[in-house]
Amino acid sequence: MNRTVYSLLLLAFSQIVHTTSAHLRELCEKRDIFFEPYRCQLVDLDLLDDPVLYLLYDVNPSEGFNLRRDVYIRLAVFVQFLRTQRGYRRTRLVLPPWSSLVHWRSGNIDQQQLLWGNFFDLPSMRLYTDVLDMDEFFAEYGRLHGPGATTVVLDEVYKLKHFEQMFENGVFVDKFEEHVCPKGHDGALAYFGYGNFTADAFTCLHFQGSAMLLHRLLERYRPGRPRATRYVHVLNAEIVLHDLWGNVDYWEARRSMRFAPPLVDVATRFRAEYLNSSDRADRTVRPARWTDERSRPRKARGGEYLCAHLRRADFLYGRDKTTPTVQSAALQIRAKLLELGLKTVFVASDCTRMEFYNLKNYLKRFRVVRFVPESYEQRAELKDGGVAIVDQIVCSHARYFIGTYESTFTYRIYEEREIIGFPKDLTFNTFCKSEKDMNCEKNTVWPIVYH
Repeated sequence: MNRTVYSLLLLAFSQIVHTTSAHLRELCEKRDIFFEPYRCQLVDLDLLDDPVLYLLYDVNPSEGFNLRRDVYIRLAVFVQFLRTQRGYRRTRLVLPPWSSLVHWRSGNIDQQQLLWGNFFDLPSMRLYTDVLDMDEFFAEYGRLHGPGATTVVLDEVYKLKHFEQMFENGVFVDKFEEHVCPKGHDGALAYFGYGNFTADAFTCLHFQGSAMLLHRLLERYRPGRPRATRYVHVLNAEIVLHDLWGNVDYWEARRSMRFAPPLVDVATRFRAEYLNSSDRADRTVRPARWTDERSRPRKARGGEYLCAHLRRADFLYGRDKTTPTVQSAALQIRAKLLELGLKTVFVASDCTRMEFYNLKNYLKRFRVVRFVPESYEQRAELKDGGVAIVDQIVCSHARYFIGTYESTFTYRIYEEREIIGFPKDLTFNTFCKSEKDMNCEKNTVWPIVYH
């Protein structure tokens, strides 16, 4: 009789569809499989012996929006690896909210503790690995510890810091080492303005190496007694490097980061109204799911406009040797428009109104377009991050793109265009400091990699 019941249970589990052990969505205990098997969606009972590891992380406040996206990829690839390791197969990555980044200048709108769902398509990201937005994490924590658990108690917090000497005899070695924490770390955490985080253990570490080194760190400090859950928080996660930057894993995580549908809709309407551009006409149609994308001939054509990403602000003094003047940029844009027979340029820039006015004056024979929210209400809804994403979407569909040297904003547009399938020579282009020296150093070309 017991064998019959066991066989029926296994048959029920085998009928569960659209889930794998690598994409477990619900926290389930062994007792749950008898009462709510379909909610739990379990395919491997052995997984229940692993604790659920919630991995939270933070990034230095000075880092911008697009660098933070890159840090996410490092952690997502790591988590996807971790979920193949016994004891970590139920790891979930908690996404840090966005709060008043240094390049977000709209002080009259609320830009605190913004969820990833404002900017990215979370269901698409979950097709790569298990991620939780912050509101989902709070809900999960309340479900596990009761509605009265208003304070999130983290088991371990690791604050990372670069080694003073990063090379040993000229060799970069992956390593981490504890050091004495500065005064003031008493267990309370100011995490993106949330006042309800505390830590049982706070460890300061010198750290250098790839994300896989975090596996050794987690093993080193693994609790001696088994726990059903483990809450780990990594501070200054930008210090963690890519394991293999630009490989298949990188591109899968990157392709999963599709933008939030409302932002795509705004960009699509703008392209249609101001640039006479559509996916079908521009040959930029993509599969509904990134998992259905395949390597294919680069036949994307793009709309009949050039996109220029012209970085200003801190680049004018931080990278003044490679950043062109407005006049020089205009001359380079003009030359390319004439070469391609185009009459319109879309400008994505953090330039001032005066700089944009001057740019238009230098390009009087051409149509110069930029995206500006239609109203205060739309800006408040999109946020500065959403406006930047609309810029990136429009640029990623242009006939030709030229970007700024060493700008992460430019890099993200390169990636979007690689995913869409543009020829490399229409994508990997860089402004020079002077229009008279077009043999300047350019951004690196890295092609997309599939299986």
